[in-house]
Amino acid sequence: MNYLKSVMITTGIAAILICSGAITETIRTDRLEASTGSSRWENQPQELQEKLTKSWSGGIEAIRNTLNENSENENITEWKLFYSLEDSLNTLPNQEHSSFITAFYSNERRTMLETGDIMPALLLHPDHTKAILYWEKHDGTYAIITLESQINANNKPEWNVSHSWITKQPSST
Repeated sequence: MNYLKSVMITTGIAAILICSGAITETIRTDRLEASTGSSRWENQPQELQEKLTKSWSGGIEAIRNTLNENSENENITEWKLFYSLEDSLNTLPNQEHSSFITAFYSNERRTMLETGDIMPALLLHPDHTKAILYWEKHDGTYAIITLESQINANNKPEWNVSHSWITKQPSST
């Protein structure tokens, strides 16, 4: 009888572990599909896609022009472009998410963002120590906010806004 109880208990525990693993995997897969699907601007109408692509390309040109005018030797060609905060967070270490989100939704962003502005994009440096948040404003200018990761007093990386400005529309558009 004790042998039968132990077999049933062991089988029950194994079944619970298998089911919980399957449920966890299903939830993880659903979240992944939902997050990538819902954050993709490609699912939008063609006209909107073209407007966003033109705006984001113009923003990259405005950033290049501004960096050249300020004699900053930053080559943004290798930077990765993101269309959502959620997608960019997937490339950063988990311990940096909170400070990155705080910097992303900074006071500078809140004061520069106005009704009629176009959806922002984010450029992330390959070494994940710098980012540039930008968007086209309703008047054709571009809002640009640079974020940088620095080591704080606790010897941990922390993201902060380093600069913010409004720049003119690139002459090539």
